[in-house]
Formats: sequence, structure tokens, C-alpha cells
Amino acid sequence: MKGQLLSATHAASFGAKLAVVESVPHFPAPFSVDIANSLQKIHKCDIFEVESAGSAFSAALGLSAAGKRVFVPCSSPLSSEVFSSPFMRLPFTAVNVSRTGTKSDHTAVMALRDSGYLMFFPESNQEIYDTVSQSYRVGEDAKVLLPSIINIDGVHNFSETVQTSNDNKGFLFKTPKRLDTKKPSVLDLSAENYDELKLQQHKAMENALDLIAKTDEKWGQKFKRSYGLIEKFMTADAEIIIVMMGYHTATAKAAVQKMRAAGKKVGILRIRVFRPWPAAQVAAALANAKKIVVFDQAVSLGAGSILAAHIRRPTSSVISLGKYPSEKDFADIIEKVSKSEKEIKLWL
Repeated sequence: MKGQLLSATHAASFGAKLAVVESVPHFPAPFSVDIANSLQKIHKCDIFEVESAGSAFSAALGLSAAGKRVFVPCSSPLSSEVFSSPFMRLPFTAVNVSRTGTKSDHTAVMALRDSGYLMFFPESNQEIYDTVSQSYRVGEDAKVLLPSIINIDGVHNFSETVQTSNDNKGFLFKTPKRLDTKKPSVLDLSAENYDELKLQQHKAMENALDLIAKTDEKWGQKFKRSYGLIEKFMTADAEIIIVMMGYHTATAKAAVQKMRAAGKKVGILRIRVFRPWPAAQVAAALANAKKIVVFDQAVSLGAGSILAAHIRRPTSSVISLGKYPSEKDFADIIEKVSKSEKEIKLWL
């Protein structure tokens, strides 16, 4: 393995190369088009433009059903085809470059949280690269058969050294073929046994939780890098734990190190896998915290922070232990800092 200086989008394309993707339908949206253009230079496969983000996912369904390993670069897509894809149990991987207008956040990707995608939120370009192959290993397993979406929420052209490889021997499956005239199957959202099919989807999500952990362990054995379902940073003795996801966790870690130097017992819990939700791991990681502070990049309008809602839900042992998330409104604090002409440091 050798290191290369790669941007986030280029790391995604190199990950797709390692996964030996065969078909890449894409709508040339800002940022995500960089992934397709980069992949075209380094990997021989069928890359073609379509007229909309929805069309890219429609093409992914047909190609995946025919037994192709499909990769979809996208940028905050929301269409009926995107939402219906998981129901059809056709495994492919989409890498989404989060954006809402000119801002990078989780608003669009979080709209997919209940649709049935395996959802990954990497912190680094290296993790983006590694997660692409891992997502195919999990999604193509017969116990799962669900699509994955890997979210890039940082600066898409920010470059880091990434360890790349051409060796995926013994890691990936042969792509499953769903179209078989001898064994016809129904891929219809209006199927009469809709309830049963949704139950099977939920079971597939439960299966995926264990498979993601095992796949990550196997990846660690092969490449000496692993990430887990969650990442705990300085949480062993932490009285205050920040919960967050994605690229900005790296910045938060630097802040936590400064707070530690100032004598404050602060740690970070990074959620790497958002779907399926790693409830047991999250509850265990937060069990001894005196205060839990959730930094979210998406809000469910009328309900509040999406990530915080997962932490405080009634089935979580975090609540039974009385460890409620902080109710402080960080939106007001951020606005105060942004409008200030002086440098302000706000510690917990």
C-alpha cells in the first residue's frame, strides 16, 4: 500500500476502483461530478450521465437487478426513485456530497434515514475510501441486500494522505443477480405482501448491524485500519461527552484536547454508522456521562435535533440512567459567535 494525496471526492472514486464497480450512472451535479470524472481517469467501467438524480437511481436499480456492481455519485438527491430503492432489495452504493445551497449539512441525507439505506458518516478521506468497499461487502450479503449511502459533509476538495491498494482478494462477494426467469421475484412497491416485505427489510437492517462490525474487523485484519460502529475519543473518564457525526469531528477532537489541557473532562462519541442505529453501543458509551451535548447538522422541523432524538428516545438506557442531553440552544450561540467582531471561545 502507498499513500496518495487525495481530496474527499477523489478518495471516493479510488474506493470505487478498489471495489471494482462496473456501472456508474450519474447526474453531473456540483461536487459529485468530480467523483465521476476522477473515476473515469483511473478505472475502466461503464460511466454515463443521465438527466436527473432520480434517473441515476433508476438506472442503478436496473443495473443492480441485472447483476452489476453499481456505484452512484450524487449530491443531496431527493426523488421518488431514491426513496423506493431500498424496498427493492437491490444492493448498490451511493456516495453523497452533502450540500444545501452553498452550505454543507445533513439536511437532505437525513430525509433518507427511514427509507432503508445503510448510512455511513466518515470522518476522513481515508475512511471514505475504506467504507466504499466495506459497504459492498455488507450490502451484497444475502442476509442484507440493501443499498448504502456514504456521506461526505466536509470540504469536498480538502486533501489528505490516503493509503490506497489494488488488492481486494478475498473481501468482496460476486455480485448477486436478481433477475432470473426461472425464479421470478416481485420488486413492486404496491405488492400485496407489502407489510411482510417491510418486516423483512427491518430484519435485514438488524442483520447488517452485526455484519458491519464483522466486516470492519476483517478490513482491519487485511489493511490494519478499522473504525467500528462508533468511535470513542477520550470518553473513558469523561464527565461531558459530545455526540456528533462526520467530517467536523476532527475539529471537535482538537477542541477536546485543548479542554483536557485546561482540566476539563470532555470526550467525544462519534457515530460512524447511523443506519442501522447502534443503540446498545451508544448507550454503553454514554452510561457514565454527567452531561451529553449533541452537535447536529440537521433539524427535523417541528421536532428538533434528529441526532439528539436518537439519544433521548424512551428505549435508550441513557434515559433510564437520567443522563439527559443538554437543552442549550447551540444555534443561538453560533449566531452570537458569527456576529461578534472579537474572537470568542466558548467551552462547555
